[in-house]
Amino acid sequence: MPKLNPVGIAVASIAFFFVGFLWYAVIFSDAWMAAEGVSPEAADSESPVWMALGFLITVMQVIGLALVLKWKGASGPVASASTAALLWALFALPFTIYGFAYTPGHNETLLMIDASHLLVGWVVAAVVLSFFKAK
Repeated sequence: MPKLNPVGIAVASIAFFFVGFLWYAVIFSDAWMAAEGVSPEAADSESPVWMALGFLITVMQVIGLALVLKWKGASGPVASASTAALLWALFALPFTIYGFAYTPGHNETLLMIDASHLLVGWVVAAVVLSFFKAK
């Protein structure tokens, strides 16, 4: 397996997770809660275990992204960001649409929030990874 920079993985994971915080708790908080049918009280009382699981999922995505960037030989922020955007279009977006297609209600707001979160998160993580080379 190719060597990856663990500091880069950690920093990119934190950056991606922060994008999620901005997306779901700041920028699209009201729209997301309305689309999900979640009250602010219910959102505030959510177990921290789910946040930990969310961070683990984020780390897994960043490791996968780092592997693809390394295999592709993407160097620099622009090449890394464009690779992440292409991967998003080919993998993350179809998986997100899959959930949209098979969930009763087919909520377009949730689709747009979730898909755009992954696009921005993957691109931010890829740009961060571009500054860290494996030793």
